[in-house]
Amino acid sequence: MITLAEPTDLDTLRIRHEFLAVPALHASVDHVAALLAATPRHARTALESLVLEGFLERAADGRYIRTRAALSTGPDRRASV
Repeated sequence: MITLAEPTDLDTLRIRHEFLAVPALHASVDHVAALLAATPRHARTALESLVLEGFLERAADGRYIRTRAALSTGPDRRASV
């Protein structure tokens, strides 16, 4: 069976990979834009798509973090970008 889906943005996949590699990562739009060599607008759009998906959420300080439900109970590997 073939199903239709939205195309996957490679930058969104890269962001997801970074958050999977370091689950406690806190990343700002500007730092993600630098990581992707993209505009802040593009970085924000990619980050917000991951928020809508339930993978990320915005912290009180405006940086993006994994949702509490998505985090494992492993050791705290907090990092900030």
